[in-house]
Amino acid sequence: MNFSKMEGLGNDFIVFEGSVEVDAELVRKLCDRHFGIGADGVLRVGQEGDFIRMDYWNADGGMAEMCGNGLRCVALYAYDNGLVESKTFVVKTAVGDRRVEIGDLISVELGPVTMGEPRDWNGMTFHAVSVGNPHLVTLGKDPTKIDVASIGKALELATPGGTNVGFGSVVGSGINLRVWERGVGETLACGSGMVAAAALAHRLQLTGPEMAIKVPGGDAIVEIEDTTTWLTGPARLVFRGELP
Repeated sequence: MNFSKMEGLGNDFIVFEGSVEVDAELVRKLCDRHFGIGADGVLRVGQEGDFIRMDYWNADGGMAEMCGNGLRCVALYAYDNGLVESKTFVVKTAVGDRRVEIGDLISVELGPVTMGEPRDWNGMTFHAVSVGNPHLVTLGKDPTKIDVASIGKALELATPGGTNVGFGSVVGSGINLRVWERGVGETLACGSGMVAAAALAHRLQLTGPEMAIKVPGGDAIVEIEDTTTWLTGPARLVFRGELP
């Protein structure tokens, strides 16, 4: 079974093409960084009529609704492997059709963002934000001075169905951000988490509609539009391999 290893801002994925059967046990084995290939998750890319199809599993084996960095990797994979000819096309995801654009960087549509009720935890206010998948986002403290692992894990476990947890601070016209990902742990980047933090900062009038987001794995740009959002950043093939 052939696979590709890809990454976007250090958020790394094992990518399969076609109708490869994927289950939770396989995902956990492959994503193990000591006894497997090692990754934050598994992506499956397929063709569905004139469209590309994306399915995504977190490292714990659970399926997730959306992955912004994964969507960029899927877009690059589809174009580089001849599944599409145009540099602008649509990817079908669990939360709907999403437009993508291939250039020096890759721009992907993350769709509309909705806000829920805030909650207080450890002296911080976390806002519920949905980018098709659930996030709790706090803006204020320098994220390098926060115990992301303990607070993120506690909030994930305290939320029915789990949640991603973002810790950000507004710096100038952008955001410094760390994210605890549901089913994975802290990652070097979380695309939907970057959009969630940007949308919240814009809603609170802390930033404009376009901003740079700095995560441990690098920088990306988020654009907030009236009815949708866009994430622009890099994606890269790391290597290809074959499972025994």
